[in-house]
Amino acid sequence: MPPQGGPAEVPHAPAAGSVYYGTSGPDSRVFPTLSPGAWITFAVLAAALASTNIYTTLLIGWGDTGSIVAVLAAFAVLKVISGQRTSVHTLNLGQTMASAGGSVGFAVANYAAVYIVDPTFRPPTWQLIILFIGMGWMGAIVGSSVRRSMVGYFFPSGTACAVIQTSVARELAPGERNRPVWLLTFWGLIASVLTIPSKITGSRGGHALVGDLNFKLGGHDMGVGIDPLYYGIGIVVGPRVGIGMLLGALVTPFLIVDGLAGGALEGETGDWVKWTAIAVLTIPTFATILFAYFYRQPAVVPSGFTPGVTHHATPKGRFPLFGLMFLAGAITVAILAKSVFHMPYHVSAIVAAVAWPMCVVNGRVTGDTDINPVRLVAIVLLSAFFWLISDDIGEYRVLAMLGMAVVGGTLASTAVDMMQDYRTGYLVDANPTHQTSVQFVGTAVGAIASIPILNLLLEQLGIGAESSLPAPGATIWAAMGETAAGGFSPSSELIWAIVLVSVIGSFYAFLTVWPKTAAWMPSLFGFGIGMLIGVPASAAIFLGGMIKWVVMRVYTAGKNDEERASRREDGDNDTMLAGASVFAAAALVSIALVLLTTLFESMGVDLFYLAGGH
Repeated sequence: MPPQGGPAEVPHAPAAGSVYYGTSGPDSRVFPTLSPGAWITFAVLAAALASTNIYTTLLIGWGDTGSIVAVLAAFAVLKVISGQRTSVHTLNLGQTMASAGGSVGFAVANYAAVYIVDPTFRPPTWQLIILFIGMGWMGAIVGSSVRRSMVGYFFPSGTACAVIQTSVARELAPGERNRPVWLLTFWGLIASVLTIPSKITGSRGGHALVGDLNFKLGGHDMGVGIDPLYYGIGIVVGPRVGIGMLLGALVTPFLIVDGLAGGALEGETGDWVKWTAIAVLTIPTFATILFAYFYRQPAVVPSGFTPGVTHHATPKGRFPLFGLMFLAGAITVAILAKSVFHMPYHVSAIVAAVAWPMCVVNGRVTGDTDINPVRLVAIVLLSAFFWLISDDIGEYRVLAMLGMAVVGGTLASTAVDMMQDYRTGYLVDANPTHQTSVQFVGTAVGAIASIPILNLLLEQLGIGAESSLPAPGATIWAAMGETAAGGFSPSSELIWAIVLVSVIGSFYAFLTVWPKTAAWMPSLFGFGIGMLIGVPASAAIFLGGMIKWVVMRVYTAGKNDEERASRREDGDNDTMLAGASVFAAAALVSIALVLLTTLFESMGVDLFYLAGGH
C-alpha cells in the first residue's frame, strides 16, 4: 500500500520486484513537493512533447500526448540525477505535466487552420501564448470537475501508463535489465539516426539524401515514405488503422481523380478530395461514437492494483485557488479571443459553456476507444453556432469562426487528456490535487514552447496540401470555417457525393464496432486521414501496422490459450513502447533539424538544408 503523507523516502534494501510508490508531498499542499531536478525534467518533457505534437499533427494529422515516453524518459533522467529509484507517484506527476504540454501542442497544430485561410495572419506571439495558457487552465478545471465519474472507465492509454509506471519503479533483480527503458533507448536511437538522411539535403530545394521509394501504378505517381516517424505511428496504431489509411489514400487517384478526368468537374478534384474526406470524418464518426455505447469495453481494474486504498485529503486552499485560475483563464480567453480572432465576448462565454459538456462526452468516448475526438467539438461548434458570428465584422468572419473552433478544441484537448492521466493516478492512488496543479504548469510550458515552434515550422516548411506539412486536421477546420461563413458553393454532384459517403460511412461505422466484424474492418478514421495525406505516408504507416501484426503473430505462435493471452499482453506492451519511441524520437530529431537549419541560415552557414523546405 502506498504510504501517506511526509516526504518520499527510498526503502532500505528493497526486495527484487517490490514497487516504490513514495508520495508527492503532504496532502495539505496544493502543489506537490518535487526536487528542482524533477521540475526541470518535467518542464523540458512538456515542451518537447508540445513541439513533437505540433509537427506530427501538421504532418499526418496524428498527435499523441506522449505519456508513455514521458514516463520512461523521466525515469531515466531522474535516475541519473538522483541515483535513486523514482517513485510511481513522481512518475505519474511527470506523465501528467508532460502530457499537458503535449495536449496544448495538438491544439496549437489545429489552430494553424487560420494560416491556411489567411497566410498573412500574424498576431503577436505573446498574445497567442497567453491565450493558450488561459484555455489550458480552463481545460484543466473541466477535466478535474468530472474526475470522480471518469476514472472508473477503462482509458487504455491511462491504464497502460499505470502498468508501465509500476514496472519501471520496481526493484530489479541482480543483473536484470529494465526492459521498458531499454526499448525506449534502443528504438529511439535507431529512429534518430535513420531520420536525419530522410530530412536533409545538400542543396537548397533539393531532394532528401535518402528519399521516398517512388514508382508508377496505373498512370499515377505512387510511393512509400521512408521517414521512421510513419513506421512508429503504424506500429502504435496497428494494422486496422494502417489498412484504412492506405485504402483512403488510394481512393484519391484511382476513384476521384480518374472519375473526374476529362469531365466538366475535372477542375474540382481538390474540393472532392477534401470534402469527401470531411464526410468520412464527421457524421460517420459521430455514428461510431453512438454505436460504441452499445458495445462498451468493461471497466476493469488490472491485476496488481487496488485503487482507493489511500485517501488524499483536499487542501484548504484548493477550491479558491483553482476557482481563481479558472476565472483568470476565462477572462484571458475572452479578452484575447476578441483581440486575436475578433470573437465577441459573449461568444467566448457561449462556446465555453457548450464545450464543457462536449468535453465530458469526448472523455466518455476516449474511455472506451482511446481516441480523443477533439475535432468533433470544433465541427459541432462551427456547424451549429455559426449564427453567433454576425456579418458586421466583414472580412474577419471566417477568423472568428475558427476562433470558436480553437477555443472549443483546446478545451477538449486538455480536458480529455487530463482524464487519461487521472485514470493512471486513480490506479496508483496518486494525489489528484497534485495532478491538477502540475497540469496548470504543464499547459503553460506547452503554450510557451508551442507558438514559437509553430511559427518556425510554418516559415521553414509551409502548410497545406502543396507543402511539407499537409496539415489534414487544420485543413478540415479551415474548410468548415469557410463553409460556415458562406465561402463555399459546391456543385450538386459534390453535394450528393457528400450525402452518399455520409450514409455509407455511417453503416460502415457500425461494422467497425460490432463485435462480430470489428476485428476485420479497416479503420474509418484512418480512411479519411489517408485521403488527405496521400499514398507515401499512408503506405509507410500501413507497413508499420503490418510490422506490429507480424510481431504479435510471433509472440503468440505455438502457445496454448492461457499462454497466448499473456504473450499477447507482452507483445502489445513491447510494440507500444517501441512504436512510441520511434515516433517521438523521429519527431524530435525533425524539429531539431529545423532549428539547426534556421540557426545556420542566420549565421550564413550552408551546411545542409531541409529537404522540401522553403
